[in-house]
Amino acid sequence: MIALGCASAAGGAGCYYAEDCARTFTCHPLPGEMPPVLPASPCDGDPATSPAKDGCGVFVARRGDDASDGTREAPVRTLQRAVEQASKPGGTRRVYACAEDFEEAVTLPSGVAIWGGRDCATAAWTWGGKDRLTEIAPGPERVPLVVEAREESMTSAVFGVRLVAADATRPSGSAIGMIVREGAAVDVVSSEILAGNGADGADGESAPQAWRAPDGAPGHPGAPGCLADWTEGAPPAMTVCEDGTTSIGGAGGDGDVAAGGEGEPGAPAAGVAPGPGSMEDGEGGTGGPMTCTSGEKGGAGEAGAHGVGGGTGVDDRLKYGSISARGWQGFSGRDGQNGKIGQGGGGGGGVGTNGQCRPVDPQGGPSGGSGGGGGCGGRGGRGGGYGGGSFGIIALHAHVLVDKTAIITGNGGRGGNGGRGQDGGRGGAEGQEGAIVGTAYRACEGGLGGDGGKGGYGGGGLGGVSVAIARVDSSVHFTESAGWIGGEAGAGGVGGDPTMEEAWGEPGTFAQIWDFPELVVPPQ
Repeated sequence: MIALGCASAAGGAGCYYAEDCARTFTCHPLPGEMPPVLPASPCDGDPATSPAKDGCGVFVARRGDDASDGTREAPVRTLQRAVEQASKPGGTRRVYACAEDFEEAVTLPSGVAIWGGRDCATAAWTWGGKDRLTEIAPGPERVPLVVEAREESMTSAVFGVRLVAADATRPSGSAIGMIVREGAAVDVVSSEILAGNGADGADGESAPQAWRAPDGAPGHPGAPGCLADWTEGAPPAMTVCEDGTTSIGGAGGDGDVAAGGEGEPGAPAAGVAPGPGSMEDGEGGTGGPMTCTSGEKGGAGEAGAHGVGGGTGVDDRLKYGSISARGWQGFSGRDGQNGKIGQGGGGGGGVGTNGQCRPVDPQGGPSGGSGGGGGCGGRGGRGGGYGGGSFGIIALHAHVLVDKTAIITGNGGRGGNGGRGQDGGRGGAEGQEGAIVGTAYRACEGGLGGDGGKGGYGGGGLGGVSVAIARVDSSVHFTESAGWIGGEAGAGGVGGDPTMEEAWGEPGTFAQIWDFPELVVPPQ
């Protein structure tokens, strides 16, 4: 025979409770006897009609003190402190909360119930009705209530509570009323969940428009004739861009007595890895005994590819982003790629002297000028961020019952616009040809460097979503007495070039229940 206090929440097989909390009971029936019928626990009852009892729950009121015991006469001050006391070993697993506002985020473990909306002006702390709820409103970017499974797999309960997720303020931020994590279960009854608007996505940064990418290095001039028996062609001109890519104007052809040398081709060939010029662009000029040809202009660098819009080209089930224990993540627009560097111009050909020098002078002919270096490629514009979402409940591998409860979600945020790409740099000027002083006899000039390619435009971000219950592999029961009022889905962001619709982000969606893929979050 063991005395049972009111703080007990359950008995073993054959145990029973006594209303006066003083009677004794037998936990094991005698051999041959039927076990006694268990009367109801003194803590049982409907939260809408049952009074709050000391020993059955922890009391919380704004006038309380977290250092107190949490009794009706000495309540604690914060909901989280009340939940901690109720969930500790031997705790009551229930919280009685006044119909007041609590500016805090609460984590609710398995099997703990919040009986909110209590009229603390009455001695019995009875429920004050559907118009008087306990409000949990922690402010922007914070989730009012997170339900998580701990050691025991038990159902939590939320009754008479209003969860308020404020409008998100951080770019791509979401407003989320409740998150139910893996393995947890919760019944939400006679409550309200109000989720504010998702924040707009940040616009993608445009590449600098006030100036183009760096221009190519100018070619070097050829050397004059009749100053040496052999005249070296102008050295190559090299452009080195911020990203480390290089463009080289071809060296000029040498000057000699009998015939000049050929100019070198510019590099890299347009659109390919560094190497000799193509047959069409950047070829070196030819040399000869009396005549030569100029170097060819280098080919222009390829323009950078434009970024696609967030959610574009993705399966309908996947294009609205994914969820995790941290919330929702959409698709930002892709960045535009940088333009390619221009090809260097070809070097001009050199010539022989052909008797143009005085007999007393050296007999080397003038040399050709080198080609200009190619211009640097323009920077690509950045993609716009996705718009934030508005969610009543996010459930991951969990169980959720919503009964006699209204869920109101706000609008999804607008996707950010993509940034504009930058113009490529101009090709470097041609290197001038060498000459024989006092005559019209000249070698040939180098070719112009090719212009750098324009940077691609960034894509627009995905528009935000407005969903009452977002889930991953979760059972959700939305009863007929529960309701949802949804906001509007966010518009997708416009690409850096508004005329290119393929670079626009997809608009978001709105739904009462939507199945999302799970986002696997890498460890921090």
